[in-house]
Amino acid sequence: MKIVNLLYIVSMAFSFVSCLTMEPSSYDVVLYNNTKSELYVLTSFGYGQEESYIKIDSLYRDSSLFTELRAKANQFCGIGGWHREPQDFLKTTDTLTIFILDKEEYEGKTWSQLVDSAHFRQIYHLSGDDIRLLNAKVPYPPSEIMRNMVMVPSYEEAVKQ
Repeated sequence: MKIVNLLYIVSMAFSFVSCLTMEPSSYDVVLYNNTKSELYVLTSFGYGQEESYIKIDSLYRDSSLFTELRAKANQFCGIGGWHREPQDFLKTTDTLTIFILDKEEYEGKTWSQLVDSAHFRQIYHLSGDDIRLLNAKVPYPPSEIMRNMVMVPSYEEAVKQ
């Protein structure tokens, strides 16, 4: 009986170790909310020269947003879910647009109301090169490494707040 129990324990340990060494099934660009408040993160992905975003989910049925996420205070939230590392396949011309806003500004509004109110905390327009430079880890508020990346308000204005 002791040998059976020992074999069971060894097989469970082997399974646990092999799970730890397996490749992840999906990869994300992650946003780190380095604030003390919960935020909403809305994203659009433009691939190549298309100039339009892929519409999968809608925000109250009138937007072209790709993803809607809640970013808890001082935590990471994943954007995407690709089968390989995003920095490995994103082209320079690809653009990830990230809209960051307060929970109170977001809830119950349509996309047109959000755009009209223009109360986004930050909007990032990150190229494939930007995502590679950040190693797919995007901070909010922006960090020094993001100084030359396209964002609204600009890096200088964002760090003053």
